Amino acid sequence: ANKVITDSPRWSVIMAYYAMHNVSKFYLAKIHNIKISGEDVHAKTLFFISKYAKQDAKKIIPLLEKAKEEYDAITSSSIWVIPRLLSKGRDERTKTQYYNAVKAEKSTMELMQAAQYFMDNFMKPYIKIIEGLF
Repeated sequence: ANKVITDSPRWSVIMAYYAMHNVSKFYLAKIHNIKISGEDVHAKTLFFISKYAKQDAKKIIPLLEKAKEEYDAITSSSIWVIPRLLSKGRDERTKTQYYNAVKAEKSTMELMQAAQYFMDNFMKPYIKIIEGLF
């Protein structure tokens, strides 16, 4: 995502979301022995992340506290931050991937800034937290 942000901010957002999505599926498979595939894979992943975030709260809260120090975007120590970040990632990816009107209205610089903001404030904290659960 970082490598393509200059040439294609749109694709950097899409890649950033899929990094979040894939690390979520990896976590669910490795830690909870759940394989997610087939139809509605994004909704299924979000459902199970929501479910297991509650179970892993004792592990997640210290990771959130550490992430809060590093990333101002995370302002709550609630375990619900995990599914919200993934959901926000999905929303941003969908907007970016399917709605070209957004692209037409914004300059390349604006798109790059929005993509960088998304990566810094959603993708990176999310992946760091999920990786901390392994």
